[in-house]
Amino acid sequence: MPIISFPQCVHSIAKWAMAAALSLPMFVQANSFVDDVKLLNYKDTYGNVKIPSQITMDLPDPLIVKGHLNLEKSQIRRLPSIIKVGGNLNLAYSQVMQLPRNLTVKGYINLAHSQVKFLNGGMRVMGDLSLMGTRIKQLPPFLYVGGNLYLNNTLITELPQYLTVQGDIYLGGIKIKKVGENVNVGGVIYQ
Repeated sequence: MPIISFPQCVHSIAKWAMAAALSLPMFVQANSFVDDVKLLNYKDTYGNVKIPSQITMDLPDPLIVKGHLNLEKSQIRRLPSIIKVGGNLNLAYSQVMQLPRNLTVKGYINLAHSQVKFLNGGMRVMGDLSLMGTRIKQLPPFLYVGGNLYLNNTLITELPQYLTVQGDIYLGGIKIKKVGENVNVGGVIYQ
């Protein structure tokens, strides 16, 4: 991952300030510029963002990531109200307690062993969804999972109405007592 040194960052800011002072046309929104500086050391050239576990910060709102967003083991507790991720979202072992209502992820979502306690109604996950080891007690109705659904070591006891899973469901030993109406599983349910 390329790291931009402090002098390069100052040079970029100086260029931007000079263009602004000379009233040159600028096609960069101020918020976008500030967000890029804030996430500067955490982005790679592919658009992936990885925030190390020891870093605590407020993420930009809205947060738009072209690649993957990796907050595994993160101490960040609160996510922005709008998140768009072009790749995968990894919140495994993180302190995040709630997902934003306006969440778009084109890949998988990994919430394994995170502090998340519930999922938003009508949530759509294009890839796999891992809830292993979470405190989640129930899945929302109309949940869509484009890949596999991993429920190992959760407190879930029923599959909700209108659940759609294109792949397999891995129960990992949990006992499902009730299956809602119109549950659609493209693969196999593994105990």
